[in-house]
Amino acid sequence: MLKYSTYRSIYEEAGEVESTRGQSASNHMNEMKQSAAALFAAILGLYRKEYLVKLVLVFMLVVSGFTVVGNVFASSASLVKQEKRVVVERGDTLWSIALKNKPAGMKTVVYIEGIKKTSGLKNGNIQAGDILTLPVY
Repeated sequence: MLKYSTYRSIYEEAGEVESTRGQSASNHMNEMKQSAAALFAAILGLYRKEYLVKLVLVFMLVVSGFTVVGNVFASSASLVKQEKRVVVERGDTLWSIALKNKPAGMKTVVYIEGIKKTSGLKNGNIQAGDILTLPVY
């Protein structure tokens, strides 16, 4: 057994510990908890405002993106000025006809969809002798 010990029991009475400002430590801790809670509430309020702003911005970007994409695809069919008719010859495909007749800046696939729409085709099957109505942009 130890002869000398520096152990002090937690049950021995010790005086109230005071902080550097002359108040008890428990009062000081309560003040610290209250100020931390107020700071946390202020930060949380700012976070919610930033989150709301970010959410609104993302929503606006998504809506504008769908608007732009919708206008791009809708404009290709709405710019039709007149029609041109061609007779399908042996060996012709929609792709070859589209390559010969499409505008320079337009994708072939988009022009083929325009051919199908103006000619009333449900699929890409064509035969020699068919008369196709080609859109002119």
